[in-house]
Amino acid sequence: MDAAALALITTSANSLVSLMTSEVWDQVKGGLATLYRRGRTAGDGPIEDELDESARELRESLENGDQETQDELRQQWRGKLRRLIRDEPELITELQSLLSEWSSLDAAKQEITPSIHQTATARDGGRVYQQGTGTQNNY
Repeated sequence: MDAAALALITTSANSLVSLMTSEVWDQVKGGLATLYRRGRTAGDGPIEDELDESARELRESLENGDQETQDELRQQWRGKLRRLIRDEPELITELQSLLSEWSSLDAAKQEITPSIHQTATARDGGRVYQQGTGTQNNY
């Protein structure tokens, strides 16, 4: 498998996991399920069940601040997509189309996300500590 295909698969898996907790999840899940079924052998369980289980795990991990599960899910879906494209290389074009669709859905989601602005003033030797997201380092 070439580097471009692997990059597409990695990006697709990352996008998939990031959209699992969004309001467009059902649309994303339906598109991937359609693609995935084309490369599946008879007898495999429904892909929708696997996707729903992953989304449930992700929601729980986010509630508990568990970043490891999110990373594991990305790797899990990267592996599933890699095997799908390895077995059915003609599906790579459709995966690219799905990724484009997901990118537009993600962009639309971010357009409606409100921005937060913080302002603080310290007086008389007071201190102000603010943090939105990320890691705070106090020196």
